[in-house]
Amino acid sequence: MLSYILRRSLISFFVIFVVISGSFFLVRMMPGNPMQVLYQQLVQQGGLTPQEIDAEIKVYYGLQPHGPLLSQYFQYLADVAQGNFGRSIAVSSATVAHIIKQALPWTVFLSAASLLVTFVLGILIGTIMAAFRKGAMAKVLTLVTSFFSAVPAYVSALILIWQVAAIHHFFPAQGAYSPSVPVGFNLAFIGSVLDHAVLPVTAAVITGFGGWALMMKGSTTSTMGADYIRASKSWGLTQRRITQTYIGRNSMLPIVTNLALALGGLFGGALFIETFFTYPGVAYYMVQAIDNRDYPVMMGCFIVVTTATVLANFLVDLFYPLIDPRIARPGGAARGAAERRKSEAAEQATAQPGVAA
Repeated sequence: MLSYILRRSLISFFVIFVVISGSFFLVRMMPGNPMQVLYQQLVQQGGLTPQEIDAEIKVYYGLQPHGPLLSQYFQYLADVAQGNFGRSIAVSSATVAHIIKQALPWTVFLSAASLLVTFVLGILIGTIMAAFRKGAMAKVLTLVTSFFSAVPAYVSALILIWQVAAIHHFFPAQGAYSPSVPVGFNLAFIGSVLDHAVLPVTAAVITGFGGWALMMKGSTTSTMGADYIRASKSWGLTQRRITQTYIGRNSMLPIVTNLALALGGLFGGALFIETFFTYPGVAYYMVQAIDNRDYPVMMGCFIVVTTATVLANFLVDLFYPLIDPRIARPGGAARGAAERRKSEAAEQATAQPGVAA
């Protein structure tokens, strides 16, 4: 088990390191190097010497723009390790870490609420479709879930904004809360936050539950048709034990993998949903950074999202052995079974020498 955890830890660390390194070199390979663009902007403004311009850029990026690339790279790694992503170009008074710190709670709240409703609804519908897969209800549910899973998120967002917010005025369509309510732990603020989250969560659920339902249906149906399920029935095991021990655990393994990716996505937010609803999350600020060529904010958001996804997968890798202990010792179960078969064959050969001959 310890070697399994160590392997997964090293793999996760290596992936994060590659992502951070890739973001550093990729931005500098893009047309219009951001540091050079900022350097030219400050030159055109006038009033600053080249040394002062270099010092000003160092405030944004934490490194000298004309220094050796290798030294810039190691300085960048050191700054990122300390949580220092530099300053925003669009809003020079704010650091990237401060922007992400403000946006992250809203993204986690919106994504967690959407994921909870989507996952529970999808697993429930998928289980029903698998259990009654030969009935008319399963066919209707399969058609409905397939249709909604194919609908893009921005389509559901635009329809909700148009019908629910603009025409009928049931729920607000912009922001995370009303600016007229006092910010704090009070009923007015909590109610405003929930009111503003209804449409974004609904848009995410409409386009998201179908994927979970179809995934759960396919996994459960495949498991129910396996040979060991038929064998367990022939052994006289109760249906409850077969469902919980064999069907439930084995059906949930691929679901847990996708849940890990979804948990990592909690920190990235829903790109179209946050943008269309002007919800102040990480995805919203990332889009704004791309539009404004605010590379420090863009890189900071990208690193945070990727790191969260890798760590979420790492946690699920640690959780897998609890579902199936054989995962933590690959090859161990096979070797043990082979040794047992070899021992049994030797015993049978000893007991029946005629057969062995």
